[in-house]
Amino acid sequence: MIATIQRLIDQEASLAIPAANLTPRADLYSLGLTSFDAIRLLVAVERAFKIEFRREMLNRQSMASIEAIARAVQAMQQTPAVELLKAA
Repeated sequence: MIATIQRLIDQEASLAIPAANLTPRADLYSLGLTSFDAIRLLVAVERAFKIEFRREMLNRQSMASIEAIARAVQAMQQTPAVELLKAA
């Protein structure tokens, strides 16, 4: 999962440092992640992992670091489809 997230960061964000060189908790925003990059990254993560983030997860914190993205993906992968239908 981490390697996929790192690849997506490199593809969708314009950071000066390759994602493979970042620690899991490195703040992507302080490294140059823009709001536009974050949206592109969020969509790419949803596609790659075949998930859809819940509305309450659509925030700056969800894309703040590799670790935060991985936690958000794991949370969505563990969410039963019934809960997603109720939230809609």
